[in-house]
Amino acid sequence: MNLTVRFEGHVEDVIERLVKLGIASTKSEALRLGVLRLEQEYLRGGEQEALFDAWAQKEAQRQDELIGRGKMTVYSQKEFEKRVGKKK
Repeated sequence: MNLTVRFEGHVEDVIERLVKLGIASTKSEALRLGVLRLEQEYLRGGEQEALFDAWAQKEAQRQDELIGRGKMTVYSQKEFEKRVGKKK
């Protein structure tokens, strides 16, 4: 895709600084990097969140099974503090 864009002001300054600092080799590369950063932040986040949710669900099921078999015990906050000797 070919695209002609014109930036002025702050956005222009940012792009020029990115090139000057060597973060991007050209202004076009700076724009590509910006688009990829947006993808990472807004598009891939849903995938990562879905993967984390799936892992959390499996972990919760695993812990429920351990509790059911008597291999893990769940304590209330008050009981936990009592067991670890937390002073009030």
